[in-house]
Amino acid sequence: MRALLLLVSVQALAPNRRTFLVATAGGAASASASTDGAVREISLGEAVKAIITDGNPDWVRAVVQAGFIYRGVAEASPTLRRDPYDLYSPATYNSARAATYFRSLDAALDKIKAPGPRARTAHLAVANAEAAAQWGTAASIWPLGSISYAWGPTAFWPTKDRAITVAESLRVDEGLADCIRDGREVLYACDASIAVPRSLEPSLRAGLGLL
Repeated sequence: MRALLLLVSVQALAPNRRTFLVATAGGAASASASTDGAVREISLGEAVKAIITDGNPDWVRAVVQAGFIYRGVAEASPTLRRDPYDLYSPATYNSARAATYFRSLDAALDKIKAPGPRARTAHLAVANAEAAAQWGTAASIWPLGSISYAWGPTAFWPTKDRAITVAESLRVDEGLADCIRDGREVLYACDASIAVPRSLEPSLRAGLGLL
């Protein structure tokens, strides 16, 4: 754990090292050119290397302090991901109302000139593996490079709150460890991320020095 915290401190003071990300993401893009987004299966060792080398320092620090953040994915092995943005799609929640809500949330955020991500170019993750497993294989998510994130409600959807109410209450780019401790969802935007299935969590923790 001390080793990873030291690496996070070093990352915060130095430019991100992009060699692994650029090389691997390039391969993912060419291999998946005919699909929406790009997902490439990688080894656990590659995943650990990418997290240590290019993992966002703020995200990694919060995870070290409070626990993992998850998404449900289709793959059962570690992946480098550039997922398509889908919160505007009625198919995501099987609900036209959900798609309308996320559009309204973005409109509200734009209206108040709020900083942070927008649903149209972001994804949702949750600090609850069981909740993530409703969408597929629960996998911890590790954004690479720069990110922006926002959190507030336990879940962005379904909700009874008005979009403007949520927009005005979001915490942006701060307090991620609190979000994790509360088991809430986080809206985040990044260029690429690593996903590691929960079944590999003991090995991932060992590789990152988190045991």
